[in-house]
This record gives sequence, C-alpha cells and structure tokens, in this order.
Amino acid sequence: MSRFFANTYEYDSGSSSSEEDLLSASEEELMSSSSSDNEDLQESQDEEASDDSFFDESAAESDVDSDDSDGRPYGPDWFKKPEFRKGGSTGANRFLKNADYSDSESDDEGKKVVKSAKDKLLDEMRSVHDKIDVAEMSLDFVTILSELDSTTRLVTRAQQQNYGIPNIFIQVLAQVEDVVASTSQQDITNKAVAKAYNTTKQRVRKIARDYEDIIAKYREFPEAFSTEATEDGGAVQDNFAESSFALAGKNAADLSSVANATSESDFFTALRIVMDSRGKKGTDHQAQIKTLEELLDITKSPYETILAYLNLISFRFDSSASLSYQPIDQWKASRHDIAKLFDVLETNIEQYHVSEFAPRNDFVEDEPQTNEQGIKEILGSVYSFVDRLDDEFNKSLLNTDPHSSDFLDRLKEEQSVYNLILRSQLYVEATTIAQPDLQKRLARILTRRLDHIYYRSNKLVAITERKAWTSLREGAKSQVTPFEEEINDAYVFKLIDTLHQMLSSQKDGSQRKRAALYRIYFYALNNQFEKAKEMLLTSHVQSSINYSDPPLQILFNRAVVQLGLAAFKLCLIDDCHQILNEVSTSTHLRDILGQQSLQRVANNNAFSNGSIPSEQLCLPFHQHINLDLIDVVFMTCSLLIEVPHMAAFFSGIKVKRIPYSQKSIRRALEHYDKSSFQGPPETLRDRVLYSAKAMQRGDWEQSVSFLKSIPTWSMLPNTEEMIANLSKRVQIESLRTYIFTYKRFYSKLSIEKLCEMFGLDTETVVEIVTAIITDFDLHASLDEGSKFVTFEKGYEITKLEEVAVKLAKETKYMSERLNEKKYVGNSRRQE
Repeated sequence: MSRFFANTYEYDSGSSSSEEDLLSASEEELMSSSSSDNEDLQESQDEEASDDSFFDESAAESDVDSDDSDGRPYGPDWFKKPEFRKGGSTGANRFLKNADYSDSESDDEGKKVVKSAKDKLLDEMRSVHDKIDVAEMSLDFVTILSELDSTTRLVTRAQQQNYGIPNIFIQVLAQVEDVVASTSQQDITNKAVAKAYNTTKQRVRKIARDYEDIIAKYREFPEAFSTEATEDGGAVQDNFAESSFALAGKNAADLSSVANATSESDFFTALRIVMDSRGKKGTDHQAQIKTLEELLDITKSPYETILAYLNLISFRFDSSASLSYQPIDQWKASRHDIAKLFDVLETNIEQYHVSEFAPRNDFVEDEPQTNEQGIKEILGSVYSFVDRLDDEFNKSLLNTDPHSSDFLDRLKEEQSVYNLILRSQLYVEATTIAQPDLQKRLARILTRRLDHIYYRSNKLVAITERKAWTSLREGAKSQVTPFEEEINDAYVFKLIDTLHQMLSSQKDGSQRKRAALYRIYFYALNNQFEKAKEMLLTSHVQSSINYSDPPLQILFNRAVVQLGLAAFKLCLIDDCHQILNEVSTSTHLRDILGQQSLQRVANNNAFSNGSIPSEQLCLPFHQHINLDLIDVVFMTCSLLIEVPHMAAFFSGIKVKRIPYSQKSIRRALEHYDKSSFQGPPETLRDRVLYSAKAMQRGDWEQSVSFLKSIPTWSMLPNTEEMIANLSKRVQIESLRTYIFTYKRFYSKLSIEKLCEMFGLDTETVVEIVTAIITDFDLHASLDEGSKFVTFEKGYEITKLEEVAVKLAKETKYMSERLNEKKYVGNSRRQE
C-alpha cells in the first residue's frame, strides 16, 4: 500500500523500504526536508505546551474543531499536520514564536536522515558481515550458515531491483570461504555445528562459483571493494553508486551493442558478447537467439558459420532448461539447425573438424591452428546436440497424452532423430583417425542407436534403417555398420550383433550390460527364445543387477518379461511360468518396468529418492509392454501347470509342491470356491478362471473357447498359430486332469474312449498315459494291445476320505488357534 493511503507513516520503519522504491531522488529529498521541519515544529509545540497551559487547551480545542469539522481531512490537508491545515493559523503563529527553541532542540538530538532502500540493503549486509565476524571467533557455523542465507536473499533483492552486486556481498563470500578453508572437520565436536559446517562448505562453494571472477578481483585488489564510511557519510554513498552496483547496467549495454551488430566487421564482437552472456542471470535467451540468427546471415566463412551454429543450438536448449520439455517449435528449430550444422561440417570436412578433444581457443576471432593432418579442430560436440535433442523428444512424449492424436504426430518425428544419430556416427567415424579412440568415441552414439531399435520387430527396424540411409548424402559410408543394398532380417540381426560387439569392449560396465540386455530383448521379441536365453545366462547380468542403476534394473526386468513372452509364443509353458513367476507377481509391476506416469515418479521416486531424473525411470508409451498381456500369459501358464497338479494332489498322489504366488490360478480357484455367487466371466482373469473350471471337469472344448475369447492374444504375432498350439496343450492337460480326478471311479478306461473325448490320436493318448504311470508311480497298467488302462484298487482314496482328510486338517488348525489364544490370555492375566 502506498504512503498516500496510510493513516500514519514512519520513515524509519523497516517495512518502508519497498515503498520508498516508488519515489524518485527529488521526491526523497523533499520528503526528507519536510519531515525534519515537521519534527522541529512538533518539538516547539510540546515546549510551549509546558509553558502556557491555557494556550495549549485552546490550541487543542482548535485542533479538534479544525480536524473533525467535516469528520476527517480531505484534499491537500490530508498530508499536513493539524497545525498547518486550513484554519490552523494558531499553529503557524506558534511556529514563528518558538523558532529559536526548535532550532536548539534539533541541534541537541541531531537531524534524522531518511535512507533509501539501497542504503538500507547495504546496512543489512554490513550487519550480516559483523555477525559473521563474531561467529568466526567461536566457529559458530550455525550462525554463519544462517547469515549466509540471509545475505543471499539480500543480493537477490538487489538484483531484482537492478542494483547489481554489492561489494559487501563479495566480502562476505570471501570471508566465509576463508573460514571454511581454515577450519577442519576434526576441530568441531558438536554434531549440529558439524552438520552446519558441511552445509556451509557446499553452499558457499556453489554460490561462489557464480561470482568467481569478482571474488578473484577482490582478493587481488581488496581496497577497491572498501565500504568504510567517512565522518560525513559521503564515502559510503559514493562507493555505493560507483562500485557496488556498477554491474547493473552492464547487461543492458551489452544487449545494445549486440543489437547494433549487423555489419560483417562486427560479427566476432557481437558473437563474443553473446558468448559471455551465456549462463548469467537475467539473460534474455530469445533476444540472443534472434541475434545469432541474424549473425548467420552475415557470416562469410565456414568457420564463422560453424561458430554461429554451435552457439545458436546451445542457446536454444538453454532457453528451455527450466521447462518440463522443449516447446515443439523450438525443438524443430533445433533439429533444423543441427541438420544445417552437419551440412556445413560435411561440406568442409577436409578443413574443419568439431571435436570434444580439440584444444581450447580463447580468442574466437582467430581460427585454430592446423594439426598434422592439416585440419583445424574446433572445440565442441556435435553428438551432444543430438543427444540433447533426443532427450527433449523423449520428455515431450512423456508429457503428452498417449491416447491423443498429438502423441502420434509427435511420434512421427522419431525417424528424423534416428537419422541424425546415424549421421553423427558417420561424422565421428570420418573425423577419428586412431582405431582405439574410435571405439571409445562411438560408445555413446551406438548405445543411443540401440536404444531406438531394440524394442522393434526386425521388419520395423529394416524400414527405419532404409529411411535413415536414404536421408544421408550420396556416398556416405560406415566402417562399423556398413550399409548393404538389401536390408533384410539377416542384415538387422547382424546390425544388432555388431553394435553389441562394439560396446562389449568398453571399460564401462554399465554400457556392456545395457548392450547385452538390448540384444537379449531384441532376440526374444523376434522369436529367438533359445538364443536369447543363452545370451542371458552367459552374460551373468542377473548376478549383479541388484547393485546396478535403476534404469538398468528396469531394462533387465523388461528383457526378462520379453523372454517369458517369447517362451509362451513357442508354447514352452514350463519355461514361461518359471521366467515370469517372480516378475509378474510383483505388487509394483508397473514401476519395475518403467511404465508408470511421469507425475507419479516425480511424487514418489521409489528407486533413488530423487537422485536420478524422473525421465530416466519412465518409458514412452509406445515402448510399454502390455500389463494385461503379461497377466493373462502368466495365468494361462499357471492354468496348464497347476490344474493337473491340484488334481493329482487331491487324488492322493505324492507330487512336488509348486511355489504359491498371489496371481496363480490355484489362489483364484480357492477364492472362487468360497464365493456364494458366480456370475458370467467379465474380465480377462475371469475367462482364465472359467477355463480352469472347465478343465477340471474334463471339458477341454469349453476351456479352449474361454481362452479364445480373450482379446489380448491379438497383441502377439502369429495369433492363430499360437492359439492352435495352446489348444493342443489344453487337450493334453485336460486328459491328465481327467485321469487324476476320475481314476478312483474306474477299474478300466478305454483308450479309444479317451481319444474320442479329448480329440487326440491313439498314439498321443498312449504316450500320455504311459508317462503318467511312470512319472507319478501310478498303480495302473496298459494291456498288451493298448486298448485299456487298468487301475489297481486299494491305493487311491475315495471322495469321502478326501473330505475327511480336509476336515481333519481344518480341525487341527482351529485347535491350534484356540490353544494359542488361551496361552496369550493366561500370559496377560499373569502380568
């Protein structure tokens, strides 16, 4: 609220600093003089009141009448004291009468000075400096940390008001740096102080990094940063105006000179100003981007064009560093600039190379010296731009609704990103001479290339490769992954093997593991189960995966799930059940596969407590593995394995126990039997459950019909072939279940009848019956003509005996519970 609407206003109050910023310098002087005169007037009135009580009473009455005649003052009278409002002539006479006394009184007390917001801010910083001086003597780092935070907030206020960097702030930073450097952890015994010491050490290092140049100047010329006041206080104001906030107008002057740099002679001058402004607070990135775009139009040599593009692309990414992802238009502009940079580099590859290992050039005006090969190396990383572009692309996918058309439109840009990745690989190959260095420099690029193709089928990879090579300039070649005229399945598998082989030679263990898991996932996805399984066992990744980074753990879980699905597609039910048993029964399946939403990861990072960016713990929607498919596959495997096993167990056959899991069909059947009402199947789990009930009755046709009604199978390739194999396996397991369940009611079973019931040929039924008799030591035999299977009586238990056994187990369990409750009750009474 402005002072013009305040009932009372105190010039010395600490809350007035923000209001005083609204006044100009002339207004401050006017208010200062008015305040001093009014205070002198008030003092003279108080003195006269003590000398002439009668005059004081009449004056008071006059004041009340003049002030309250209309309820409250208005207009110009609002700002005047009661003595000077309209009709207040008595007050004016008193002022003239006691002028001498007022002067003498003010001489005794001294004039009160109105301080501006700048002076008050400096006073607060000096107070912080003094408190740190006192705390330094006793090594009170709790106070030092608190005051350091205070001065940081003060300098932020100064920058918000365009004041610049106060000298006293630089002194405080240097002072805290010296205190931390001269103190050892062993000198501190108090835990709270030790904790504050470590925090102070980290914080001052981080803050000083932004002001290292100014701190270096302070340590070299400390007298230039002096803020000591003279007797009349003038030195502080002069130093404050010339030194403390001299940096306030520097950025504005730089921007002005950059804006005027439109001629060819001013190219490097403008470029230097833009480069120096990068990373500084208050930099207008959009203005700098516009300036660099204008500088591209006046470049006259490839060297200037390369420098302009290197800085332009960097500024584009910096402009969106604080955003969740780079805006689409800026992303497309960055992609366009990177492609143009590649055009310039490839055209002038015999003269200029951009390399991360090039020597630093402090003077951009001078071109680098040629090396032994006659090449001028420019410090920079082309791949880092492609890497950042790909990261921003993934962020945009994670922040886009996957069920909207915007996601599909955004996904179409992935091919252009892959084209740039391949282009960066070919450029690094062309600019690297030593072969050992080539493998090291290509490691990140090849990993990124694998990251884009490992989750696709071989046909999609072939299309992607064909488009990528077509987009390159004519005559482009690769030593590592040579292009072949015909891109078929053999070429794709060879490409994956080559990329894995290149990365396997790296010293970085995480890169080797990641490459191995990429390869395993790809082979499993493309129906190469045996090879993928062998790769997983020989890589020994599973032995150390628990100590790896969370993104690598997510990739391992995805590879294991894909391996299980590959076994199911080949109808290898036992292998699939064994592989998926641990992963699919996890309560956080979505989390361990990296398929949770970005917001959920940001709110609850279960892996690393926020130490890893949330984007690395999530995968775009098009890379997800359908969770319903995993659930249905595991329950179907459980159906084919556990239903015959349960039938054998309840018929009295000694069988090996199967590990109990939360998502097994046995648990679902137990819950189904306990429920009082069973409706028709609605969910995917219900269909598998009803299929299991039909299998228990020996009705394999109805069991197969329930499984065929599951729409999730369409997500698997060759659905018809897979359903046919699955149906045959259901027939076999239904036959086994029927024999285990009903053998107690028969003395003989006709092989021909079994073939008719389960739609199997005689040879298959005989083979199954023989295996049952052998594996389970069943008291039965086949006659010589294999027409009947004969069961020996006296060994199996009847249905009544089975119920009695169950009842005995339940009774034993209940008695144990009752005894336990009695024991607990007696123990409590004794206590």
